[in-house]
Amino acid sequence: MCHSGARVNERSSLLTETLRQSDVRKSGALDSSDDSVALTVDCSPSSGGGSLQLDALDVGSKQWVLEELWALFELAYPVAITTVLEFLPGTTSTILAGHLDSPLTKEYVDATTLATMFSNISAYSIGFGLSSALDTLCSQAYGAQRYDKIGVYFQSGLIVIGVALVPILIANFYTATFLGWLGQDPVISALAEQFARYNLVGIPCICFYDLARRVLQAQGILRPMLILAVLSNALQVASGYLLAYQLGFGFVGVALARTLGNVSLPLMLWVYFRASPSRLSQWWFGWDWRSAVAHVGLFLRLGVPGMLMLIMEWWAYEVIAVMAGLLPDTILAVSAHAVIMNVAYLFYMAFVGVSVAANVRIGQYLGANMPEHARLAGMLAMKMVLALSTVAGLTVFLGRDVIPTLFLDDADAIRRASSALMVWAPFELAEALNCLMQGVAKGAAKQDKAAFINGVSFYSIGVPLAYVLAFRLGWGVEGLWVGLGLGVTTSFAALVSVYFRWNWPRLARDAQARTEQ
Repeated sequence: MCHSGARVNERSSLLTETLRQSDVRKSGALDSSDDSVALTVDCSPSSGGGSLQLDALDVGSKQWVLEELWALFELAYPVAITTVLEFLPGTTSTILAGHLDSPLTKEYVDATTLATMFSNISAYSIGFGLSSALDTLCSQAYGAQRYDKIGVYFQSGLIVIGVALVPILIANFYTATFLGWLGQDPVISALAEQFARYNLVGIPCICFYDLARRVLQAQGILRPMLILAVLSNALQVASGYLLAYQLGFGFVGVALARTLGNVSLPLMLWVYFRASPSRLSQWWFGWDWRSAVAHVGLFLRLGVPGMLMLIMEWWAYEVIAVMAGLLPDTILAVSAHAVIMNVAYLFYMAFVGVSVAANVRIGQYLGANMPEHARLAGMLAMKMVLALSTVAGLTVFLGRDVIPTLFLDDADAIRRASSALMVWAPFELAEALNCLMQGVAKGAAKQDKAAFINGVSFYSIGVPLAYVLAFRLGWGVEGLWVGLGLGVTTSFAALVSVYFRWNWPRLARDAQARTEQ
């Protein structure tokens, strides 16, 4: 065991007593505060300290289903909005660069876009992927009421991310070198490197903030993250306008504004913890580096496949974007591709919300040794994304002639984008279910299986088919997205098939054993 015996038991007893004395509903369950959508825990002696409020209901009953659907929704919508806001800074930087009064404006836009793409691939996909270990560990520890382990897992994450940041920062410092290897223009590559170097400070800030965000997310604390994301974006826009346009920093001002937005997130989170100390004291019991180091192996066993699971999909979309730029009718292809990417991304955020909600609920239920609840929560999440994806697919198909006009003015580009949207519309269902199953896999600690399936689906089927259809058969940008869609379909079909073969009681036992390591 890696926990600290009597000291931990004493702290857990104090925490249980604190929860018992808190505001309680008529049912005797802990009431969540306004900024939390926490798993409701019955801490009465008869419950053994580990049952859930919903356990009092017949699992699968109409009332249980309604309660669970509401819990999933309350988790999903703030996550979806926050995810959009957390990826918005790259777009904001491009917009700010595009409005600079300079003969190099086009080069600045291209450089900002390239720098953002490179940091996404080389930094954030790796950092966020490794941090995903907390999605499993913290949600299961919270369900098991092993709150002390949450703090230990967070410290293990600090160690892992701290080590990973060394090669990440070196790679981003030499951005131009890597872009040169990819055949990018030397002038634009040099500007992208300049932008990236001004952003170096922001990378560790975002990565460490992401660790804390996942810790709170696993406990159902979501709305503070939404507020912080809004404030961070507002700071970037305001500082970008001031630095780039008013104070004459120009392109450098755009980069500095991005950094200020990134740095502000962990600082504002610190202020939040100071203002709401109970949100920290529930899981933070001080530094325990010995336990943190002892749990690094466990963190990596989940974090590395979690990283692979993320980058397999993320990088596939980047490869498709590069392919679009190599098509014969480059301008039309890139324009159509950009429209589909924006539309797909918009709906994907809704799917991410349900995916994270399923991750949290399944992890908490397994940690609380409630396997049937976990299984049915996953089934309800599937039904939610089926409904969402139906709306998304119909919207894309029926609005295929209108949506491109929101992004483009050229008639030929609009027609091409409309055609591409039509072929992508049916794949919204596969996209939604594949996104959901990534979260379900994390809740059940099955990242290794999901990573393998993603790798095979995207790089043995999706990307090769995209190349063949687009370049060999002459389908153009439509072929790229059909190939990608077939890869996504393969991935979701395999993941769903595996899901229905899981032994849920065994998953619950594994979660119990994991929290006792």
